[in-house]
Amino acid sequence: MSHMAKSMRLFSLLLSSPPEFLDRLSSIAQACQDRVKGSSHSYSVQEKANALRSLEIVLRGNLSLRDKEAPLIGIEAHVQQHSAQIPSDAPFGKHHNGDSLLGRVCYAVARELQPQVVVETGVCYGVTSSYLLKALDANGRGVLHSIDLPPLGKDGDRFVGSLIPGELRSRWNLHRGASRRVLYPLLARVGPLDLFIHDSLHTYRNMRDEFALAWPALCPGGVLISDDIEGNAAFLELSQKPDVARAVVIKEANKNSLLGVAVKCL
Repeated sequence: MSHMAKSMRLFSLLLSSPPEFLDRLSSIAQACQDRVKGSSHSYSVQEKANALRSLEIVLRGNLSLRDKEAPLIGIEAHVQQHSAQIPSDAPFGKHHNGDSLLGRVCYAVARELQPQVVVETGVCYGVTSSYLLKALDANGRGVLHSIDLPPLGKDGDRFVGSLIPGELRSRWNLHRGASRRVLYPLLARVGPLDLFIHDSLHTYRNMRDEFALAWPALCPGGVLISDDIEGNAAFLELSQKPDVARAVVIKEANKNSLLGVAVKCL
């Protein structure tokens, strides 16, 4: 979609949905502010294997073995096959999808935690959601609540979560809207969380605000996972909280971004 078309679609929301117009305008303003301010923070990065071993100590499980499970291999094949079938004129680019590392870490953590309540922000075509739902299915318990305000594009809502297999959707609840508007009431309604995943708007303000809401809502021993933390210091600030038992940062192989995982003290 051209810049002009996106602008026209954005301003059409001013009449049809003023709250969504304001949410999208706020997102643009935050992104511009981050670009102007820049950031001087730095993260200490670990290789995936070392990071998983570090997490295993506090989670008291074997995350590395989860990489070999049949359900994981199956959902990864499904995602790869159906991602290749996304039409070229789909409303948003495939770069919005979560990396396979994010999916694999989410799967492994969900299998170890055996969570009852999982919340994620950002869905796009549903790559990470598929990994999470497959883990819940293998566990035989748990529900996933996903919050998403899809990128502007024709029929964008129709494509949100389109990669999620039909047999996994009974555990999935999609909440449309920006996390700044949806996350707080959702957390108040679904109760304590076991696992939270951020993969929505990667601005400092949005990440800081999501973490500020989700971290207190996590049960002791719960886990927060955030994609694309490299652009600002929000995850660094979270990792310095006194009730963080362990925080690791992993470099994603196929793109220049960092994945953060924080475990809450028991």
